[in-house]
Amino acid sequence: MPAQQLTLFTDSALTLTLGGSLKNITVCYQTYGQINPQQDNIILICHALTGDAEPYFADNSQKGWWQNFMGPGMALDTDKYFFICSNVLGGCKGTTGPMSVNPETGLPYGGDFPQITVQDIVKVQKALLDQLNISHLHAVIGGSFGGMQATQWAISYPDFMDYVVNLCSSLYMSAEAIGFNHVMRQAIVHDPNFNQGNYYQGKYPEQGLATARMLGMLTYRTHTQLTKAFGRAIKQDTNFLGDYFQVESYLTYQGQKFLDRFDANSYLQLTRALDLYDPAIGFANVTEALSRIKAKYTLVAVTNDQLFKLIDLEKSKQLLEKAKVDLSYAEITSDFGHDAFLVDYEFFAPKIRRGLGEMTD
Repeated sequence: MPAQQLTLFTDSALTLTLGGSLKNITVCYQTYGQINPQQDNIILICHALTGDAEPYFADNSQKGWWQNFMGPGMALDTDKYFFICSNVLGGCKGTTGPMSVNPETGLPYGGDFPQITVQDIVKVQKALLDQLNISHLHAVIGGSFGGMQATQWAISYPDFMDYVVNLCSSLYMSAEAIGFNHVMRQAIVHDPNFNQGNYYQGKYPEQGLATARMLGMLTYRTHTQLTKAFGRAIKQDTNFLGDYFQVESYLTYQGQKFLDRFDANSYLQLTRALDLYDPAIGFANVTEALSRIKAKYTLVAVTNDQLFKLIDLEKSKQLLEKAKVDLSYAEITSDFGHDAFLVDYEFFAPKIRRGLGEMTD
């Protein structure tokens, strides 16, 4: 079934956390499964940085970003649960973002799109559920950027869900992670075609976005995986200033492929939203914010994650415990590193089932 769209905030605008507002926000979303008579099997899926509203295709016509985790009898069981997933505010997959038309100019927002936060993204998701007459969730689940959204859901709407599952995401981005994001953004904004984000009527900043994606890919993988896959193998046609090693060719391919499915302005918006995420916004301190959480909270760390390092997940665990959150914490090691929550089903399936209340220790 094709993704669906609704327009929200038609009567009054969404006031944004950092100032400004947006009205007539279009949201692209997808659903899977059936709501049971008790209406207690509804799960909200929050996608990661470059994800979208379609984690799964039941007919296998395409591969969704969580294709191997969802389906009948899987960890995200479409026979048991009703799932809903929407593209985030600021994205480029059908929900209002920089590519959308600014009603004041008749042109795409481009660089004039206001900076959004995780708090704003969650408010839009809540408005979507209200419009769909969904008044309670069994769970909110997400990985990476989606894990931040899941956490914010539990803070903003503590009575709305029974379980929260956060995979591979700390409560704050580290200085190192912010540094990676900064370098990626600089690659984009210094592309000669960037034009302060107003490039939609001209040439796109393709080289900048591709370079940003290449750096991002290195933070998602591990030394072990890259060594196993490529080692120091070289290409037959060598170019010392180009793709001389196989790993370079792989990164170039990933960067070019990314151009077909993502927008540079959205990448800027969402990476900065990652950096800015602070659960304490609107509260005296982080303990006060986290103390609002009533849901059973599952946090899963990957010990060799290159982006959300183990030390940051452990700090997040301590903050949640200090706030007396009903917490289940687990660590796994995977060659896939940060991307493990997208591909390493064997490791994550039992953690997800337990996080949804299906298993007990």
